[in-house]
Amino acid sequence: MKDRSISALRTLRPERDADIFWFRDDLHQPNPMSPMGMTTVQKHHAWGYHVAAEETQLPPSKGAHVKIHKGRVYLGFALIKDESEVAERAQEFAKYVDNCRNNWDSFYADYIEEVKANNAAMRGFDVANASWAELIEQVRRADDLNRRNWEIHFILMYPADTLYLEFEGYCKGMDLDEGGFIAMLQGFESMPARTDEEIWKLALAARERGLQEIFMATPTENLLRVLGGIKEAAGWLGEFADFLEAYGNRINAAHLDVLFSTWREDPSPVLNTIKSYFKRMEDGWDYYQAREGVFAAREKAISEFEKKVPPGDLEKFRSMLEIGQKVYAYQEDHGFYIDQGSTAALHDFLINVGTRLAGIGLIKEAKDIFFLSMSDLKEIILDLGRSEKIALYHHAAMVPALIDERKADWEEAKHEDAPLTLGNVPKTMTDPIAIKVFGIIDEILHPKGEKVVAERLTGFAGSAGVVEGRARVVTDFSGFAEVQSGEILVAPFTGTAWTPLFLKIGGVVTDTGGMLTHAAIAAREYGIPAVVGTWNATNSIRNGDLVRIDGAAGVVEILERAS
Repeated sequence: MKDRSISALRTLRPERDADIFWFRDDLHQPNPMSPMGMTTVQKHHAWGYHVAAEETQLPPSKGAHVKIHKGRVYLGFALIKDESEVAERAQEFAKYVDNCRNNWDSFYADYIEEVKANNAAMRGFDVANASWAELIEQVRRADDLNRRNWEIHFILMYPADTLYLEFEGYCKGMDLDEGGFIAMLQGFESMPARTDEEIWKLALAARERGLQEIFMATPTENLLRVLGGIKEAAGWLGEFADFLEAYGNRINAAHLDVLFSTWREDPSPVLNTIKSYFKRMEDGWDYYQAREGVFAAREKAISEFEKKVPPGDLEKFRSMLEIGQKVYAYQEDHGFYIDQGSTAALHDFLINVGTRLAGIGLIKEAKDIFFLSMSDLKEIILDLGRSEKIALYHHAAMVPALIDERKADWEEAKHEDAPLTLGNVPKTMTDPIAIKVFGIIDEILHPKGEKVVAERLTGFAGSAGVVEGRARVVTDFSGFAEVQSGEILVAPFTGTAWTPLFLKIGGVVTDTGGMLTHAAIAAREYGIPAVVGTWNATNSIRNGDLVRIDGAAGVVEILERAS
């Protein structure tokens, strides 16, 4: 079996796993998973769920399972059925959340500092000059550090989402819908927002130094080399290098797979984004004006709502608002350090190990390492430490054929029809995290048809506003450069690596996600309409179609088909 070849331990067996509800995780991994990604990041993803559920005593569940089926990643939701156990856990969880409510700044900062140190330790190891014995220890350490980061991810996520839902409940009790109370949370400071601002600054600096024409006339793959030969570009190149050092630790594809390059390794997505911002500037759009508009809308929404709050509740409301804003900001900020940052740090370490293996002729090229599993890699390096000569002969009979086979399976899996749901599908979805983050609602549990081509699509009202424009369908990061100023982005999902696109698009529509998904949050931060969780947008809308988004109603209409 192809999936079993990647990880026999994590292969989903529908006939044996039928007691659990399984959901295809297109939000984090909309493409087939690499063997290395499945046995590192996805393995750690599941482990992190379970550790955090125990640490926080999450009441309804001990954390999701993660398995692979037809090359795709599935989350398995298993609830605790013993009501007395749920009640006991709820009491402990309430204490945990109360501590987070009162100490969020230090709680979050301490964990993120640990993540930063873990990422630096993964990236900073000198692979080229290590002995095989030293390298196997670092492989084990990098694997463990990435796992620890995912434990931290969910230890932060469970209380953060609970505090968000607490604030939501208060506002809804005051007859304020979700779009209304989210308006009071938007306009936060986060690493993705800083990244966008720094890219905008790089574009401004390039234009001010007279480099715009060179940018536009030079193919992206040659741009840094050409700029390197221009005296006037020296300062800008220094600023660009500083940018990559501070913000380049992210996977180009924004997936939870170590397979893909990072911005440091391949900065072409950043360079293409800078090119596209020149047109945005010519159209009169300004980053700072757009952000000021979001800030002003936030303050207006708070002022209007406070008029409705009973005087005796005002202090309580402002306290809830403050923590609501912080945990809302966390939704994007942690993705920079963990979802993307930790995955990128592990990628950087592994690509260096791949370079070492390619250098001794065991694999053809460095990136072939991602078609090994982590257990494969550990076995190979252990054997190299015993005897490099014998290990090369021993593994030469196995490794190249295995990699070729897995590459072929990975390509074939792109055409597999993997179902959206499997196993014990519930009649209704009550888990607020599944709804808010993944967009799993009752219509999805009993699918309305993700393969259906529709002229009118409905989803979550991700970000208010109405806009009409030509659609640009982008299914992965390779299409980023094609997105033009003012177009409507139509995508399976978006992640933090997609955020710079939000500075130039007119609106966004996604297949997956709920109100706390990246696309909805990023759209609100730049004041553009968004409808998320339609499930059939990329199957219904084509490049060039004229579409109309009503972000407040959660409706997308195709007004005119492209010829």
